[in-house]
Amino acid sequence: MKRLIIAVQFLTVFPVKRDIEARPEDLAASMAYFPLVGALQGAVLVAVYLLFSTLLPESVVMAIALLTLVLTNGGLHLDGFADTVDGLAGGRDAGERLRIMRDSSVGAIGVVFLVLVLLIKYLSLREMPVEARLPALFIFPAMGRWAMVPMAALSTYARSEGGLGAAFAGNGVLTALKATALMGALLVLSAGALSLVIMALLGVAVYLMSLYFKRKIGGVTGDVFGFTSEVGETLFLLMLLALFKVFSMAA
Repeated sequence: MKRLIIAVQFLTVFPVKRDIEARPEDLAASMAYFPLVGALQGAVLVAVYLLFSTLLPESVVMAIALLTLVLTNGGLHLDGFADTVDGLAGGRDAGERLRIMRDSSVGAIGVVFLVLVLLIKYLSLREMPVEARLPALFIFPAMGRWAMVPMAALSTYARSEGGLGAAFAGNGVLTALKATALMGALLVLSAGALSLVIMALLGVAVYLMSLYFKRKIGGVTGDVFGFTSEVGETLFLLMLLALFKVFSMAA
């Protein structure tokens, strides 16, 4: 229970007990519960959708759902996404990329990519078949949170000094396996067994990203974990949408 609370504290702004002592090993082990926290956020999105869909057009409701997701974690992952894009775009070597990523200001390229990733998620949800909208809203935040766990297990921390992501980088394989089993169960229950194919493909994407960041900056940082979560959410929605389109064409 302690590590679940730590995961909720780290990933959301939900009011939970804040005076728990979180040792580095507790932070690392809390990643096993990341998919469950994502599912909790997804449940909030489903509730928002059901509430507002009776009052507002579908397009507006999807925008409100995305805004709700951002509010539930204080924009933490979006900030990491934008900082990572800025570093990759502006740095000539690993040291300069890491320096740019640490800068609290967001550059133009980071803003552009931030808008694009939000737009892709919005359009993917908007174009999702009616029967898949609730499952998609429920599970896509969990997929983004899960993506960070194998990334942590596959990577080392890129900075010589400690940082927000230092406790998570190089996380144990057992934690990743626990998170993956939990994510798989949530996915099957909400979207069906075939959706495990998407999870496997996303796992491959995470592995390739870990190799990319190892080459570009020598590993991962807290910003990279945020980047991974945002990309994980986006890729999952795109692949789920593509899966439905393939089946509709084959029908």
